[in-house]
Amino acid sequence: CTISFPFTQSAVASYRTMKVAAHDVMGGALRQQHDEWTMRALQSDTTNDDDQVDLEDSQVLRNSVIIYGGALVFIVILFSFLRRRFPAVYNVRGKHGPKELHTHLADEKYKLFNWMWKVFGTVTDDELMEESGLDAACFVRILSLGYRLSLVGIFTSMFLLPVYITAEDSGETISVTDRIEKTTIAHVPAGSPRLFATVFAAYIIFGSTMYLIVKEFEWYIEMRHKFLRRPVARNFSVFVRNVPHDFQSNPALESFFKECFNESDVLEARVPLKIPGLTKAVAQREATMANLEHALASWQQNGVRPRHRPIDLAKGLKSEVDSIDTYTKLMEEQNEDVSSRITDLEKIADGHRKQTVPADEPMKEEEIVPESTSDDDDDQKSTQSYLSSIVSAVSLFRGTSSAGNSPSVTGEHVDENKTEHPSSTSEGKIVSIEEEAVLEEVDESSTLVRKSSFVGKARHSASRAASKASHKVSHVASSATKKVGHVASSATSAAAAVASKAASLVKAAEDGQAFPSGFVVFKKLSTANAAMQMIHHETPFSMETFEAPDPREIFWFNIGREHKDLQVGRLISFALSAGLCFLWTIPMSFFASLSNAEAVRQDIDFLDDLFDKYPSLVPVLEQAAPFLVVVFNALLPMILEYISMFEGPFSSGAVEASLFVKLAAFMIIQTFFVSAISGSVIQAISDIIDDWTEIIDLLANSLPSQGTYFMQIVLVSTVTSAGMELLRVVAIVMAALRSCIGPRLTEKERSKAYMGLRPLSDPKEFEHADFTSQLVLYFMVLFVYCTISPMTPIITGFCFLLMGSMFRYQFTHIYAAHPDSGGKLWSNFIQIILTCMLIAQITIFGLLGLKKAVKQLPLYIPLLCITILFNLYVRQMHFKVAERLPTRECLKADLNRDPSFDFSSLVGAYTQPPLKAEKDLKPDPVLVESEAVDDVSDLHSMSVTAANYQSIARSKVESV
Repeated sequence: CTISFPFTQSAVASYRTMKVAAHDVMGGALRQQHDEWTMRALQSDTTNDDDQVDLEDSQVLRNSVIIYGGALVFIVILFSFLRRRFPAVYNVRGKHGPKELHTHLADEKYKLFNWMWKVFGTVTDDELMEESGLDAACFVRILSLGYRLSLVGIFTSMFLLPVYITAEDSGETISVTDRIEKTTIAHVPAGSPRLFATVFAAYIIFGSTMYLIVKEFEWYIEMRHKFLRRPVARNFSVFVRNVPHDFQSNPALESFFKECFNESDVLEARVPLKIPGLTKAVAQREATMANLEHALASWQQNGVRPRHRPIDLAKGLKSEVDSIDTYTKLMEEQNEDVSSRITDLEKIADGHRKQTVPADEPMKEEEIVPESTSDDDDDQKSTQSYLSSIVSAVSLFRGTSSAGNSPSVTGEHVDENKTEHPSSTSEGKIVSIEEEAVLEEVDESSTLVRKSSFVGKARHSASRAASKASHKVSHVASSATKKVGHVASSATSAAAAVASKAASLVKAAEDGQAFPSGFVVFKKLSTANAAMQMIHHETPFSMETFEAPDPREIFWFNIGREHKDLQVGRLISFALSAGLCFLWTIPMSFFASLSNAEAVRQDIDFLDDLFDKYPSLVPVLEQAAPFLVVVFNALLPMILEYISMFEGPFSSGAVEASLFVKLAAFMIIQTFFVSAISGSVIQAISDIIDDWTEIIDLLANSLPSQGTYFMQIVLVSTVTSAGMELLRVVAIVMAALRSCIGPRLTEKERSKAYMGLRPLSDPKEFEHADFTSQLVLYFMVLFVYCTISPMTPIITGFCFLLMGSMFRYQFTHIYAAHPDSGGKLWSNFIQIILTCMLIAQITIFGLLGLKKAVKQLPLYIPLLCITILFNLYVRQMHFKVAERLPTRECLKADLNRDPSFDFSSLVGAYTQPPLKAEKDLKPDPVLVESEAVDDVSDLHSMSVTAANYQSIARSKVESV
């Protein structure tokens, strides 16, 4: 089955296959243009049914400039007013935004419109790197490079435009009548000496590109080395992959590198563990804390203690309970569970004991309590105290003693003088001052109460004694004794729950298995750089070392993947990417063919009938088809990011780098190669396979006449991104939905994302891979059309300048500095640009061949050779020098480091987040204090009377 999609049949008309659609924000101008085309279509249909509606290049470009230029002016004016009226929306990193995002660069005072040019002079590259990250500085530097190259292109257009426009007519150029098309090389006859100007312009533009790339390397190496000299954890650390089994513990891995280097140079080593159980427990605890704080906030605002009905998967809804008491009790249980898990896993990571019991094998009684060692004395005492408290709670509930001659589980007697303060209930409730005054007396006699056989009798005696003093004292004493009973009951249930959790933790064999990887932190930059460049093991691929990412950017779920798994993953990723690139050609070609009415009529019958019936659809499709391409391409980043995860990246920076390469390849292949195919997609690919040089003819035939189309693509992409970025349309819509969906009682709740919906104070990370891949298209258009269509540099220069101003403002006022890969995308971008230069030069070479430039080709060939040699030269050492900090620079940084530098800030930097979780998590103190104040307020009148009868209450309680 052969799938064929029609394309234009001549080079002159091929660019008319795609014309860029106007964005919805330009609705008025689009409707006016649509009405004009509709009238032309109707007139054409009434005069001659065979005539088709077609627009010349000059009309298309004029309409595009009017529509998108007008839209851009509207966007800039609107933003200039809105940013001053709503600083919380358009200046998130200023004083109106979160403190953690604040930067002094956002405090700069701009007038209404001068922000567009003042951002260039007031923000230096060093400041931008310090406050917004090296990735941001590299991105705006790429825009600056594009602007400077466009200026070079504008210089060459000063002599190319007169040369092309004044070319004499010939038989092959007589059909070139459009004013815009006359400014291109298509107006130059074959074999004309005017093609010397094309060759001369190519030397200027590509020579300038190579010169500027060398200069950009000087800038990048300087900035990259500044970044690598920073005293942060990532610069002092290395990531080790495929660690042998003998070194899969913190002490073993640390000892290995201490043997490789000076012992004093190694700070610590961290081997990640498989901790699904702890991760789940921490997540459940965070959910419980969110519910507890929400309940406390609700009580604070409404004055009514919230209640809810718990859900039991087996029994359904339970009876209604007090939300605050329930979540407080659950938090205590989960705190104990998380604390026990973390303590146990820390022992495993430190190599004190190994977990060997399978998940389904019951633990032996003697294995419940770990064997005591010299290193574990404190842990043994803590375990014995914990088990003794459980026995005491059970004894209190049953009315039997756990003291005296009753042995504890650990073989020791329980100290009967040690009692828990009554105010520390298992529910964690705040006890009022008046209740504590009475409970203190109960505490003094708690030992006698524990020795009593029946707790109820003690409660009754206390209540009766207090009643004899006065009615109010009876109320206070009754409340106190109820608290004692509640403590006993709650302690019993809590003990049972904690014991169950502890048993399940001991049996959880999954938690604690070491990953074959780790992070090693050094005390010197020179040692860390040496470790990254050495071979550490005789087995291939064992102990591979890489630059450590920022701890906040680590993908912990990919840390444990081994070499074989990674190789298979990379193969799958490559196969999926290649297959997607081939299949993506089908919809792209279909959208391209839709924009040409003549081709569609010839190959698709039902569309021919549709256009005859509704001629007004012709201009709509001509404008909508390129816009469909843009929208459809918006799905690419999500699909390719999913494919990149097969490669096992261990950080978000690695994903961005892989995603960028894939997106850039798609931009080049889909934009240039696919649009150059004439006829059937399958047939064209077959021709290229038979003779790879066929692709040169395809590019040379089709691309010269598509200059207007690519200028439109660059313009619409710039205006669309400007509208979305400056006005923050997507962010505002998501924030509006977030204000209506999810918990939002407190400021803490409102500042958190919920189900992917972010508030305005929490901007999404800048998508460097997506935006940088778009710039690859801009540079490709500039390289190819700078000499073919001299008006192109004017459009690209304006777009680069506008984006440079816009993104400088966004980086300093909206986007946070993290994640930051350290400018690694810049290296990938330059490598892609070097390839784009060769593709563009080969395309121009093929075009000169079609133009029969026999005299010019010998002069052009040296440029190809120079570019190839330049590629080889740059790829030898420039990227390596930029990737690592030289030894001399490392030693200087180590020697000049402040002696007071605190290395403790680096300790634990690469500990897994669940293992760093707080063991005893407490709710927001503001909410807890509010709860305590409410309790005191409710009992204020009672406290005065209770104070008058304290002496009577004390004597009565003592008698009990």
